[in-house]
Amino acid sequence: MSADERSGGLASAFERMSTELDERRTPLAVAIAAVALLVTYRGLHEPTHNFAAVGVAMLLVARAVALGRAFLGRHLAASVALLIAARAADTGEHVLLSWTAVAAAGAVAGLPRRPPPPAEAGDRRHVWALVDGTSGDTLAPFVLRTDKTYIFSPDRRAAVAYRVKLGTAVASGDPVGEPSSYPDAVDAFVTHADEQGWRVAVLGAGPRSLSLWRQHGLWALSIGRDVRIDVASFSLEGRRFRNLRQAVQRSRNAGVTADIVGERDLTDELRAELSDVMTAAGKGNQTRGFAMILDEPLTGVHPGMLIAYARNASGQIVAFHRYASADGGRELSLDVPWRRPGAPNGVDERLIVEMVQWGAARGARALSLAFAAFPDVFELKRRSILQQLAYRAVHLLDRFIRLESLYRFVRKFHSFGDERYVALRPIQVIFVAATALSLEFGSPKKRRREK
Repeated sequence: MSADERSGGLASAFERMSTELDERRTPLAVAIAAVALLVTYRGLHEPTHNFAAVGVAMLLVARAVALGRAFLGRHLAASVALLIAARAADTGEHVLLSWTAVAAAGAVAGLPRRPPPPAEAGDRRHVWALVDGTSGDTLAPFVLRTDKTYIFSPDRRAAVAYRVKLGTAVASGDPVGEPSSYPDAVDAFVTHADEQGWRVAVLGAGPRSLSLWRQHGLWALSIGRDVRIDVASFSLEGRRFRNLRQAVQRSRNAGVTADIVGERDLTDELRAELSDVMTAAGKGNQTRGFAMILDEPLTGVHPGMLIAYARNASGQIVAFHRYASADGGRELSLDVPWRRPGAPNGVDERLIVEMVQWGAARGARALSLAFAAFPDVFELKRRSILQQLAYRAVHLLDRFIRLESLYRFVRKFHSFGDERYVALRPIQVIFVAATALSLEFGSPKKRRREK
């Protein structure tokens, strides 16, 4: 038998053992933790405190057992190597290094499984078909980001999009596809995550699937509201639309014109002009984002994408918006707007209004400006101490995205809709918060291009 075969057999044995222990993992974790506390207590009362480090390692193992993580052969081998290193450090009287290696051995033994790779092209095509049949969900098109993977319901009529980072499987909004299959898709996702030893969270969950996540022990925290314009009833008339109407008129007075084209229909010349706007805007390819931003701008990778662009009086493109679609084009969602510095005032408002009118002529029901984070925090004129603290905390995100400026902009459309939530297990809030911020604002791994 080769070394690889022996290694594979050992790993399989450990995986079978983990499966057999799955139903008993909670009492086993409690038992290990109890022993760990006793060992730690003893270690704190001995001169070298070596047992305290062992106790910490055992607590980390207990946590891994409680999470249902499999103790894979490669992880256990790394733990053994760390213990050997700890022994060598202890012999050389490098006490701190020895303690660190022992604690690390416990952490490494119960590491989660590796994140899955992004979905293959075939799965992505199937998910696009589900998105194209999904109605009433402004975030549905964003499941198509090429760094996401999918779990399908057994009948493949619904899917949950997700990414795994820092040991947490984060679902991207609600399931897409046939609503009657949503419960099965959510069950499949949570079951799969538990089997892999990943924490479970949802970023951007809507009210229509919230009860499904709650059935799996997840709690919900509101993080904002959809901004969803009803295309059929939208009008610039009336006092409350005065600011919006004036902004649109300013762009017209400046000689701005607008046009709309499918992203896959861009000519090379037009694509080059739009790319120049992206460069001037200083956002590059806008690779950050997870639940509410797509990737691959101007490449045509994603189906159903539309580009609304504006030219100034000299004919130069000064801004453009990218829109995603769902439900056969009846649902439109703003992805990312790009704008040259010094572009005429009102150009963004103008492009949105042009897109609403374009959609109305083609049977669209709604146009989403995606999301307004914590609108109630900004709306208040007087704030309590807690509300003031929340206001200041939200401003910590201003280095990544100007939340208050965004709120002031979308408020002009008077179209706040359903609340959006982050759903998580309460005891995992710190891990989930770190993961969510990393996904939304971190630099993603290199994505696979469509073949």
